[in-house]
Amino acid sequence: MLENDMEERRSGIIRISDVSYDVLRAFVDYLYTAEACLDEQMAYDLLILAEKYEVKHLKAYCEKFLVSKLNWDNSFVSYAFAHQHNAKHLLQSALSLITDNMDKLTKREEYMELVEKDPRLVALAFDPSHLKILEILKIVC
Repeated sequence: MLENDMEERRSGIIRISDVSYDVLRAFVDYLYTAEACLDEQMAYDLLILAEKYEVKHLKAYCEKFLVSKLNWDNSFVSYAFAHQHNAKHLLQSALSLITDNMDKLTKREEYMELVEKDPRLVALAFDPSHLKILEILKIVC
């Protein structure tokens, strides 16, 4: 934006309208301090922003936080989110939790919601080849 001959360079103003003030403030604070005060929602929001603007260390920071908060209640949401936002460490951890507890987790409401929303993603979790995916993710990550 600022390197090419674009409006942002000419005006010196970058408009970011697809994020809340609090998330943008936390993003800018992180850029200056390499620290962020996170809760789960802020970590999800900052990870999306970090991916969009290719701030890899912030994305990794948020992923690490989300992995530390991973549990039965958020495993399917985290799995779907990680898949959508290419968060490999979170995807690996969520998929491991899901496959290790498949019998219990498939009875949860979150499971049924994911089946309705993205059955392909659920099929991927049930596919025996997911073990190969986990191995590949461990090598890549």
